[in-house]
Amino acid sequence: METNDNIFMVETKKKKDIETREVKGKAKAALEYCKYASDFTIKNSGKQWRYILIPHDVVKQNMSFEFLSQNYEVKSIEEVK
Repeated sequence: METNDNIFMVETKKKKDIETREVKGKAKAALEYCKYASDFTIKNSGKQWRYILIPHDVVKQNMSFEFLSQNYEVKSIEEVK
């Protein structure tokens, strides 16, 4: 997803899987990717990359992307719940 200011890497996972080692490992890799991508794009007049990990059972048709990004953006691996 891309907005005027950011590029978002968005993943949905089964709620029960979010605590697994595999998903946490992928989340860590996604955060690292977003950091390096942001470093490159910002130096080249681009946008910041951000990572969002959403439990599958919270997504509803009437939810806005803004709501999901505000509530489920992952800024550090410690935030993966």
